[in-house]
Amino acid sequence: MKVAVAILLLLIAACVAGSVIPQGEAASYYRETWPGLAGEWILACKLDDVFHSVWFAALSAFLCLNLLGCNLIHVPALIRTWKSFRAEEGISRLKNGEAFWVPEDPVTFLGKMGFRSCEKREADGVRQWYAVRGKAGLFGPWLTHLGLLIVIAGFSLGQIFTQSSTVYGVPGQTKPIADTGYSLTIDSFDIRMLDEETVDQYVAELTVTNDKTGASRSGQASVNHPLSLFGMKMYQNSTGFAATVSILRSGELRQQEVLCVGETIEVADEPGLVVYLRNLYPDYVMSSSGMPATASSVIRNPAYLYILYYNEQILGMNVLLEGQEITIDEYTVRFSEPQNYTLIQVKRDPYAWLALIGGLILMAALLLTFYFQTAEVFAQELPEGGYRISGYSRKGGVLFAEDLKSKVLAAGGKTEVNRYS
Repeated sequence: MKVAVAILLLLIAACVAGSVIPQGEAASYYRETWPGLAGEWILACKLDDVFHSVWFAALSAFLCLNLLGCNLIHVPALIRTWKSFRAEEGISRLKNGEAFWVPEDPVTFLGKMGFRSCEKREADGVRQWYAVRGKAGLFGPWLTHLGLLIVIAGFSLGQIFTQSSTVYGVPGQTKPIADTGYSLTIDSFDIRMLDEETVDQYVAELTVTNDKTGASRSGQASVNHPLSLFGMKMYQNSTGFAATVSILRSGELRQQEVLCVGETIEVADEPGLVVYLRNLYPDYVMSSSGMPATASSVIRNPAYLYILYYNEQILGMNVLLEGQEITIDEYTVRFSEPQNYTLIQVKRDPYAWLALIGGLILMAALLLTFYFQTAEVFAQELPEGGYRISGYSRKGGVLFAEDLKSKVLAAGGKTEVNRYS
């Protein structure tokens, strides 16, 4: 167990590092953010991709093997303990313990204490009874370790093999979900407001379609309420602004496309000419420093910051208000229909079922541990009448003894019988 605790602490430290340090960025990002040796150590130790590193997988495997070994070691002792709850061995353990006298039949009395069945026998002409309850509780600690082992295995494998991708767009758009073979359609996207400046919830209605079979399923994703479809979870992760860009040539519409902020479109008739939507200001104002800004997040007075490139060289950059346009020779570019786009993070954990099974086993184990307390009792008929009762519980022994004593007194019994024959 000392080894297990040591490995577990290392895994916890790894998970903390994987949460604090942004994962999956370019090497230059870490060198710039943590200049000097710190950035180099992050890259060398694979702290930029903790959950897919060889050492994280090795630590997880060692911990699972260690817990499995601990469980296997305890199996023979568990079996021996289980088999020890028989009349002969049980009576030998209990016959010299604290005893009570009761007037009523042992089967009736023990039934009131939750002992459903008794083993009856005779020794030297004296009738005896032995009963045990809660034997299943013996498996509680063992199953707890097994459940923990499965949870850790499921979590570790999930972190190593989870597929994660993002899909963003506006209502009506359909985009592929990476290379999963599925497509995501954004049916609608609603930003629910408490007032003009306070967002209550972001809600996206989504449809996922299997590209091969055509089968589709729909549902709703919102912040803190992911949608599960086809074994994938869709998280409402972020939002931003988008606009429709129209490109005309000599007054004739040649291209029209929805661009999200940060996206580009290349003019089809003029290779090398690219329009880049750098930013969108929903409620455009000019700041005191003369820079474009927005007074609120509500679309009232939209303005579009664009950059024009030709053969990767900047031709121009400016802010267009609604209704304004750009003219480059025979081409005209217009922005219109500002709206919000939604960014959906899609995750597929092929081992989530394993962690679920481990969690269910862990819950069952805790119930067995705390609610099935193994206890045993021994009763013997006395020559002068009545019955001698003694009992013991390995877990919560004091509470069991107090319960036994109170049941004896309630049945009209006595608490001063200390002989065995």
